[in-house]
Amino acid sequence: MQPRVRKAGSFHSVMSSTGPQRPGAGDSNASAGRAALQPRARATRLAILTAAAEHFGRNGYHATSLDSVLADSGGTKGALYFHFASKEALARAVIAEMMQRWGGLRGQVSRYGLDPLSALLALVDEVIRRLIEDPIARGGTRLLNDLPTRAQDARAHYGRGERDAAALLAEAAQAGLLREGIDPALVARQIVALLAGHRQICDAMENRHRLRQRIDEAWMLLLPTIATDTWLATWRATRP
Repeated sequence: MQPRVRKAGSFHSVMSSTGPQRPGAGDSNASAGRAALQPRARATRLAILTAAAEHFGRNGYHATSLDSVLADSGGTKGALYFHFASKEALARAVIAEMMQRWGGLRGQVSRYGLDPLSALLALVDEVIRRLIEDPIARGGTRLLNDLPTRAQDARAHYGRGERDAAALLAEAAQAGLLREGIDPALVARQIVALLAGHRQICDAMENRHRLRQRIDEAWMLLLPTIATDTWLATWRATRP
């Protein structure tokens, strides 16, 4: 492969989700709310989001205590109420933050100057790195399963991954790096499913650091079925 690129309970048993919108309280107004906040308020909001994502990723939505989130964030009840109208609003804000961070990932990888198939591996490698190291990525992806999500959240998240993978695979086919008859969209769906499935298994086993090894093993099985012998020989000679 190419070198790596680099419990339950709350301070209120039920927090109301009604009432006037606060900056960042609803994901439809999240971007406008963030832009209007002063630097100190933005830092407070991000600290709460990050602490919440860590707890959501580790414990799931229902077992996450808002008291624990506040204790880890260093925030106050007033700050949390100001930014988020409810526990669900906080969770949806974590998802929105995760989606925003994924936005420029393919463009970032394109700057590495790799061939399209190697760029796909680098893209997946960066996704894995974030799922291991970034609490927003970990919490947001788990919330897509734990939260009573709207279908558009999952479609946007997984759909972006499938589109990015399919685009790189189509470029690889045009460059003569794939075997004859390979369908880029079909392979892209399998790659996203593999990544999502192994992530969920690692979460359930509380060993997220095994995710990279699992995906490396999947590449060893998948790549010989889709890549040309010439590309495979170069990949095998240069992978760590």
